[in-house]
Amino acid sequence: SRLLFSSNVFWTITMVSTVVTAVHAGICSDSATTSTPGPTDPDEAKLNQDRFRLDLEIHIPRAERKKKKKSAPGKHVNWIEPACPPPRRISQLSGAFMEQKFPEPAYLQDVDCVGFPGFLSSKECQHVIDFAEESGFEGHHRHDVMNLQWVDIVDTEFAEMLWRRSGLERFLRSVSVDGMVPCGLNEVVRIQKYVVGGMMGRHTDHHVKRADGRSSKYSLRVFLNSATQDQFDGGLSIFYVPSRREPVIVEPLGGMALLYPQGDLCNVQEEEEVVSGCKYVLRADVLFCKLPCP
Repeated sequence: SRLLFSSNVFWTITMVSTVVTAVHAGICSDSATTSTPGPTDPDEAKLNQDRFRLDLEIHIPRAERKKKKKSAPGKHVNWIEPACPPPRRISQLSGAFMEQKFPEPAYLQDVDCVGFPGFLSSKECQHVIDFAEESGFEGHHRHDVMNLQWVDIVDTEFAEMLWRRSGLERFLRSVSVDGMVPCGLNEVVRIQKYVVGGMMGRHTDHHVKRADGRSSKYSLRVFLNSATQDQFDGGLSIFYVPSRREPVIVEPLGGMALLYPQGDLCNVQEEEEVVSGCKYVLRADVLFCKLPCP
């Protein structure tokens, strides 16, 4: 079935059934390789056949430590606490996300995925695209099942603003997974770019495990432009559900977000090949922690 979003209205169109093949993909962040065992050991996957394993590593630059100034001998130093906390730093990206939103969820039929039409405005989407283009994309092509470009944006303020201002924090406030509660987005946010021929083969999203004990449980995908506005053709998002003979197909709509589980609960998915234009997608991980959160 093809699922198209336009505000909160749905249409269903019959599609040809496609065979479901399990694929495992891992995305790592914070200098740690993600590894969550699925129904089949990823190490047993055979390349160039029906599955692939994606191992990525992101190195976050360490800030230089400032040398402490030594006080003069015999001189007493009085430490005075500031009267108020210092103002929060607004990064180049986070400054564009000042409007508080409360998007209405739209639940996809027969697949564990929630859609949020209007998650980002067209202006916010374009701001992210422009920033990513200025930062520079890097091409990735592996095993004939992945052909796309991306840039990883490491910005704590942007991740926090996206988490709070988009209404995602409010939507997930009563959710608990494995005794853990949602606590924000991982500060490494990936912007993907699919040019003509760009695609992502069948895969599943794995957990991000951090050294501070936090780990991701959900993936957040935001379409930054639309297939319905002649910005690109093709590039449909496809979910393969074991209980269905036909896949669930989502046509990208600029500003719309998809939220779905990772690991063993993640449905096999695929990004169809772009045949014209250029498709942009924001990809982030929703972090969970045990109370009290660090």
